[in-house]
Amino acid sequence: MARLIFLDNDVILKLVACDLFWEAVASLELSPADLWVLETAKHVFRKTRRVRKKYPEDILDNAISIVESCTQIKRKDSLNEELQALEIDGIDTGERLLIAATQKVEDFYLAMGDKQCLIALASAPSLSEIRKRLSERVVCFEQLLKKSINHQGFDDLLAKVLPGREYDGSLKAIFGSGGKATQENVLQALNGYIEDLRSQTKDLLADI
Repeated sequence: MARLIFLDNDVILKLVACDLFWEAVASLELSPADLWVLETAKHVFRKTRRVRKKYPEDILDNAISIVESCTQIKRKDSLNEELQALEIDGIDTGERLLIAATQKVEDFYLAMGDKQCLIALASAPSLSEIRKRLSERVVCFEQLLKKSINHQGFDDLLAKVLPGREYDGSLKAIFGSGGKATQENVLQALNGYIEDLRSQTKDLLADI
């Protein structure tokens, strides 16, 4: 497995909402020391109106506690030249910083929750060199769910995911039948989502 993982805010919040953050970390055979997050993450969780409107206080408190225990990515960790290259529609400031920070390590995953960001990253002609570095390094939220099912077992994961599915559209679709959801149907839906994203993002997605 990779030595560390860069986590964007969206993935962190979705995993925490499903009470699966540490399970996902364990499924990748990583430890807390291997987790890198934006230094601004806790401020985003505390103060951003959109985030605070979507998630309840207990989820945000848990997310803040988690990011405070991770390695913090500062702006100086990202080279300005690459930050400028990443200034394209579909990739926000935090995502640019996270992507650029991966330059300094050789063995890593990049966990991203924004589909539009990944599509923009895969399709922009100016980002070919960055794509080479990220080839088969990117992990999406649905891949982490699938990995957690294999690691934890379906029944335990289902009990955790159901309360958190209201916070994410793909979760609502994948676990639409609630407590009657079966492992076969959920894995089929997850695989469909992952393969669709893989087809739109070329060779960015890792095989985990």
